[in-house]
Order: sequence, then structure tokens, then C-alpha cells
Amino acid sequence: MALVVTGAWLAWGPPLAHLDSGIERHEPHRAPAPGPTGPTRSPPPPPAPVTPSGARLPQGDLPGWRQIFTDDFSGPVLDDRWFAYQGQPDGDPGGYFDPAHVSVTGGALVIGGWPEPGRGGRYVTGGVSNRQVVSRTYGRFDIRFRMDRGTGIAYALLLWPASNDYPPEIDIAEDNGRDRSRMYGVLHPVRGRPVEQNVPGDFTRWHTAGLEWTPDRLVFTLDGQPWATLSGDQVPDEPMALALQSQAWYCGHTWEACPDETTPPRVDLQVDWVAIYEPA
Repeated sequence: MALVVTGAWLAWGPPLAHLDSGIERHEPHRAPAPGPTGPTRSPPPPPAPVTPSGARLPQGDLPGWRQIFTDDFSGPVLDDRWFAYQGQPDGDPGGYFDPAHVSVTGGALVIGGWPEPGRGGRYVTGGVSNRQVVSRTYGRFDIRFRMDRGTGIAYALLLWPASNDYPPEIDIAEDNGRDRSRMYGVLHPVRGRPVEQNVPGDFTRWHTAGLEWTPDRLVFTLDGQPWATLSGDQVPDEPMALALQSQAWYCGHTWEACPDETTPPRVDLQVDWVAIYEPA
């Protein structure tokens, strides 16, 4: 069965340059572990205050969906249902993940990017996964998030295989570190070329990015409204888990921007809450 794409702002064709290295961009767990003593970290620039997101964490089941996981990041630290990853992303010498760049503050998960002298002045970022708690085939995933402006610092809210073997990959929401005026959803199937779709908006403001994943069907949502649908036998049918991350990119990449003189001293990805459901 061929993959069918419906919705506005969709593209299906030869793989885009930034998609050729999906495992390099989004692999959250294969980066090398740090040695017993790491490079000296600089004091982080202070984060901007977390403003109210305007939407409360959903509580309870929805028609056709049974709620199985929620987190509104209201505690003083990241709870043990998540783990933060560390190391250089495969294929990206311009990026580095460090758990010290992940915090919970103001009722939100904050993944901060700022330059680290011990990493040659590169912007270091972070990421988290709940793979050890929720890995499943099919489900609904809703993430309330916003991202600071900052050239060269991209975000990705994605589903990654529980086996840790790429492909597949489902990017619920990501961008290329440019002006935050467009959000992308991407399927990297086991077979065939990646499929990309994008929707305009101001993603420095709070939005809820969502995905409804059922057999042979992906429905991407924004603030509760479907904006693109993919269907066909290339839709993944194996257990996957949620990962939330930001990443700095090396200069010379054909799609991702890299940090420049306009990039602020600190660029934050903020996540107010996450809700996960299984089919009822």
C-alpha cells in the first residue's frame, strides 16, 4: 500500500538534505558517555521567566483514548520517569548534549542552550526521554511547548524506536533553528523516503503539538486541530518512545542553521506538560 499524504503544506519526493542523516540528528542515546572528569562548565546565563502557557494539563481519558502518562513538571527536579542524555550527537560536531542543561523551573521542563568554553565555545543543549517507562506501539501524544528565538538552536519533539535502532522515527514537531515561523512534522519510515510536512505559526509562543498514531495512520495536530495526515503501510508498527530535545548544528549544513552573532547567550526550549494515551 502506498503512503498517502493529506493536508496543507506537505511535501513528498526525494529525501531532503536535512533528512538524509536522521539518525545523526535525533539519536538521543548513542552518544559517548563522558569520562570521569569532564571539561569545566561555565555558569549558565539566567533563564528567562516561564510565562503561563494558557492551557492546563489534560486530566483523564478522551473519546477513543485512555490516558497512561502525564507530567506537568511541577516538582523541584526532573522526576525519575525521564532520563537526560549526554554526549555528542552522531554526525553533528557542532552539538553536544549535557544533563546540566536540563532543569525543571517555574512549572516547566527547560532545556537550555548556551556556549560552553570547555566545549570550544560551542552551544551545548540537552534532551530527555521516557523510554524506560513508556514505550508502546500506537498512541496519542500531546506536548505543550514553546522555543526561544535563536539562530542555529533547533528543537525536536519526536518518537524514537524502543529498540534504539533507526529507522523508523516520527518527528511530531521540529524546526531547523531559523526564525520559529514554521513547525515541521516528519516521518522517517523503515522503507522508502522521508515524508515532511510543515505548518506556519509563531512557535516562540505556547502551542500544543500532537500526534495520533494508529495502524497505518498518523494524524499530526496543532492546538487540538489536525493539520496533516499520513496513511499507508510505511507508518511504523513497532514500540516507540518520546524524546524532547534541542540541538546546536554545525555550520555548512544544508537545512539546519548554525549559531551566529545574532544567537542570544541562552536559548531555551520550554515544555509545560506532556500527556500520553493508548487506544481505548
